[in-house]
Amino acid sequence: MDKFPGVLQRTGKFGKIVLTPEQEEWLKTWFPTMENGRLMKASGLSHATLHRCARQLHLVKSDKGMKGIMHRQAKKAKKTNEKSGWYDSLKGRAPSPQCQAAYREYVRSERYKHPVKIMREKNPRKYRKLMEKRSELRKELIRKEKLRLMRGLPQKTKLTTPLVMCKYTKSQLARRHNALKRGYFLSTDKSEAGGERYLIFYDDETRRSEWFERNCIADGFTFRYEQS
Repeated sequence: MDKFPGVLQRTGKFGKIVLTPEQEEWLKTWFPTMENGRLMKASGLSHATLHRCARQLHLVKSDKGMKGIMHRQAKKAKKTNEKSGWYDSLKGRAPSPQCQAAYREYVRSERYKHPVKIMREKNPRKYRKLMEKRSELRKELIRKEKLRLMRGLPQKTKLTTPLVMCKYTKSQLARRHNALKRGYFLSTDKSEAGGERYLIFYDDETRRSEWFERNCIADGFTFRYEQS
């Protein structure tokens, strides 16, 4: 940052500070990208005077400037917290019950708004990139889960809908769904290696139907009795 040009001049009865044209140009150059504290230290302006001059010149922080300011402040805070041992004191410790209760109450209140919703309203482009990244991560997660199921391994993630190896046809998926509604049981092993993807079990309490089972057998399923 360049040196502040000249010396501050006070005018009027109350000694109001008025900037010279060179000082105004300096402020126009550095105000959008610099922290207010650094500007005040370099120029000698007070907090109130700095903001008064910025309003008169219609100056605001730029988006790029705010990112730089936040980055520098984060690095400074990290350095301070590492030096004071604050990070080390938090390792392995959960938030206090009072903090957790206060956060739950805040989330339930009308003042709370999810950060993603705020991003969707204020920065649609950044929100769209976030959604695309989440979509790619979910696709990769589903791909890995399908590999587990193909090898007969259990599903490990908590997806909303349990994965079914999508070699079932639409009619087979409908048969499985109707079998569950009728009280039949389906195997949890949906892998090709397990050999039970097309097994449907029933017991003494199952509401069996001859035509339903005949249609399922024609669609590739096999029925097996399982004692309850």
